[in-house]
Amino acid sequence: MSIRKHNKDHLREIAPALAEASDPKKFHQTESPLCFWTVHENPTLVDLTVFAVGDNSVANVVGTRLGGFSGRPLLIEELAPVMKALMEYYTPATCARYLSSLRSWWRLFDAVECRDQPQGTNIKPVHSVEHITEIHRQRAHDENMNRGLFGCSLVLFNIARKHKGLRPLHWKPMERREPIRHLPPEWQIRKLRIYLKHRWFEALFRWQTADELLSGRHTVNQEEERLKRNYLRFRDVVIRSGNPRPTARELFSDFSGTRYLKQGYSVSDMLRGTYPDSETIRYAFFLCLANTGWNAAVFLSLSTNRTFIESHPKDPSRYLLRGFKTRAGTEQVSEGLYKSKGSVGVILQTLVQRTEPLRARLKLQLYQESQQYTEMIAANSSEAELNSQRKLIERLREGASAIWIYVTAKTDEIVWLARDERNHATTGPSSFLSIVISRINEDQPLEKKLSPLKPSDLRDAFAAYAFRISGGMILYVMKALGHRSLKSTQAYLNNTLINAQSENLYRNFSNSLWDEIKLHGRLDPTIIASNSRYGITTQRELSRLEEYRTLRRSRIGVGCKDPTHPPKSIAPNFQVNGKSMCHVQRCMLCSEHAVIFPDSLSGICKRLAELRTIKSQMSTLAFLESSFGQEMENINIILNGFEAAERDQFTLYWEQRIAEGSHLVIDIDGLQKVNV
Repeated sequence: MSIRKHNKDHLREIAPALAEASDPKKFHQTESPLCFWTVHENPTLVDLTVFAVGDNSVANVVGTRLGGFSGRPLLIEELAPVMKALMEYYTPATCARYLSSLRSWWRLFDAVECRDQPQGTNIKPVHSVEHITEIHRQRAHDENMNRGLFGCSLVLFNIARKHKGLRPLHWKPMERREPIRHLPPEWQIRKLRIYLKHRWFEALFRWQTADELLSGRHTVNQEEERLKRNYLRFRDVVIRSGNPRPTARELFSDFSGTRYLKQGYSVSDMLRGTYPDSETIRYAFFLCLANTGWNAAVFLSLSTNRTFIESHPKDPSRYLLRGFKTRAGTEQVSEGLYKSKGSVGVILQTLVQRTEPLRARLKLQLYQESQQYTEMIAANSSEAELNSQRKLIERLREGASAIWIYVTAKTDEIVWLARDERNHATTGPSSFLSIVISRINEDQPLEKKLSPLKPSDLRDAFAAYAFRISGGMILYVMKALGHRSLKSTQAYLNNTLINAQSENLYRNFSNSLWDEIKLHGRLDPTIIASNSRYGITTQRELSRLEEYRTLRRSRIGVGCKDPTHPPKSIAPNFQVNGKSMCHVQRCMLCSEHAVIFPDSLSGICKRLAELRTIKSQMSTLAFLESSFGQEMENINIILNGFEAAERDQFTLYWEQRIAEGSHLVIDIDGLQKVNV
């Protein structure tokens, strides 16, 4: 029996309790006016106490803190009800941004009120929103405060001032700085994507091998024999303990650490053959980012409690993957093939199936901790204890529906890529993406080494890819990225790669334009376009262009490769003498010599109108015995390559001319003469 298929029916008994635990109304509400829980689907505790008592911390080595600040209890008491009303449904990330904004302003207030002010300056300490003046705005601009942090607190200040009957602060935020997006060449992104895909398939092969060994497959070498003993021991411990992620004590049992290793047992191998580990889950995560162009937050917000993948309504072999971009309020859609194990939808399905026992364990823990929370309320536990317990419950609730869940030998706990963590977006030499690029570069020659990349570059690269395959269509890129405005899309396309391509195209166009004028004294749009897009046009290509341009045209505007030698099927009585031209000109029956040009549409529609007139004036039997029917069928096939509205317009025009008698119908059949 596979570990992933163990019985989970016991969860049915606690399902009602789990549903009740998900209702925010069932939780105890905080009594402190400076502390409240949001009611977002991923609730977070907003604690404003530090702004009342102050923060005495100093900047640390990595710069995660920018120094402490003094407390302002009266000011935060004015802002607390505003923040509670405004942030009630905000995501944890948005709440964190507002708190960071307040920290910046609290430090700014301290800087303005410091003792180093010039003599004679009378700056009143800020204890209320009415004490905030132009001096503070100017200081924020002088210190180049982040535009977003400036705006967050400004919203809070103006709402609080409105409640006090004060005029709003009409402050202009800092100028928006357009980021310069340095995007590496496409071949580097492709190299990274292939590497991530290979690592994912290695994990699939590892799991497949483990399942086969557990099902009784014979081992083929000593290493497989060792792995099989590890997998069998892990399965036995899981069944015996009832824990899909046994602790180290349960796995060691009566073995000492040294004896455990001498027996060939490895906790890491046991876990890697059963569940994703830290590296595997990140390989899968970044592969999904590279293949869809979605934001990381969209993937992290996917939940097993909601359907995120469904079969394509027009093709059951394909799927539609749906995500939701909370910040923009838009739905993200991607599609792929079920048969492709490396497609995003199949990766997600595989992870959900492989990690289901871990989620079942977290749901059980969620039930137990929720029961304990209820008991703590009945026992009148302190506010701090209740908030700490609820933090644990909210964390377990997120994990119980998480997709990016994994295990590691470093801890006995079940872990996952949390929605409010930034571990997927970190940069620098120690980030996961930087480590991956270093591994790739180990086997690369100097000129083929990959440049440093940020996770956000994967979305930029996808935008550049969509821009290229669409022929430079911004609306296509806008739809692919799920943007609501063209302005957002244009920002993604303003990167070094596309700009360099545009500059190169303009340079080639300019050089080709003046070369044509200098050498030939004319402008040939076809040659200029070819030189701009594909480089210098060869003599062979020029000869082919000239050959097609000098082709003789028939009466319906179709080119003819050899008008002096029409096929016998077209003109059976034609006498070839090298001078006479094809007098039949039934070009839609001549696959040997006919050449269709874009400007041949009007003539082809003219012939279609003629054939319709011939058909209406002939007997059905005579028409079927002639070659007119085949000619009409060929015309309809050719017209499918033109715009429907344009071909209908031309056809109607010639039908009207035939009807009024200004155009005479040519009714010559290569096989027989038909009288109309």
